[in-house]
Amino acid sequence: MPLIEAPVSLKGKSQMKQRRNLTISQFFDKHFVTITIAPFVIAIAAACVVPLVMVFIESLFVDRPGEFFFVGFKNFLDISTDRAFHADLLRTIEYSGLSSLFSFVIGLAMAMVLNQSIRGRGFFRVWALYPWAVPPVVAGFIFKWFFNEVYGAGNDLLIRIGIGGVNWLSQPDIAMVLLIACDTWVRIPFVLIILLAGLQTIPKVLYEAAEIDGASPVRLFRHITIPYLIAPIRVAMLVVTMFSFRMMDIMMILTGGGPGRATHLFAAYIYKQGFRFLHFGRSAAASVIMIFATLLIVAAYNIFLKPRVKESR
Repeated sequence: MPLIEAPVSLKGKSQMKQRRNLTISQFFDKHFVTITIAPFVIAIAAACVVPLVMVFIESLFVDRPGEFFFVGFKNFLDISTDRAFHADLLRTIEYSGLSSLFSFVIGLAMAMVLNQSIRGRGFFRVWALYPWAVPPVVAGFIFKWFFNEVYGAGNDLLIRIGIGGVNWLSQPDIAMVLLIACDTWVRIPFVLIILLAGLQTIPKVLYEAAEIDGASPVRLFRHITIPYLIAPIRVAMLVVTMFSFRMMDIMMILTGGGPGRATHLFAAYIYKQGFRFLHFGRSAAASVIMIFATLLIVAAYNIFLKPRVKESR
């Protein structure tokens, strides 16, 4: 009897082992993507969440050389009564809004032109991306050199045609215009490449059918182009707005925040609170406010730029 049962027992164990191996293999096949990217997602989440938590904790303390103690929300109350904070925040909202708007309008116009079958389209597409390859600091130096009041090419050109030089960076309004122009120049290529990619996904048959029905170019743009570009527009505007909202490098190079505080932005306020005045807790509190402002921007874009075209499956 044992001689008969032993092979059956071994066969049963072999079948159980095969089933177990098959189950594990099926599990890995089913969840392969999740298992593969999970470590990277966890690492990225940790790299994002841990600094955010540390900044929030820091904002609840007075942290200065020789001083470190808990004060709760006092840092938030202190900066809320600071006139410089309000002025810099409002100025940054104005600056970021105008820069993002101009980047979108010009980028969309260029994308629509470069989407047409024109001679030299490839050449112009490559050169249109040039400002994106220029670091923001270098872009600031380029604009600062061009609009220098003494040896700048801008004033040299005006003098040659008889208009006379302009104190570009010494006048508050003109300095802000130049700051917005420089940031716009840097951001346009990103908007261009995103929207150009979106334009190339729109079926040509839609335009052909609408033209047969007698639709004007304005109606084509309004009822076909824009609805299909909502998702790319949302991505481009989110990135451009967030980058311009926290921009400081171009400002520090081009205007230094001046004249006076006419071009002083919120990111520079955070930097100076921490590294010039050594109010690290107050700087962290201002950073938390910037984080929430950025989240509001993201929420606003997600609400107002909802896709109007359902993707076909």
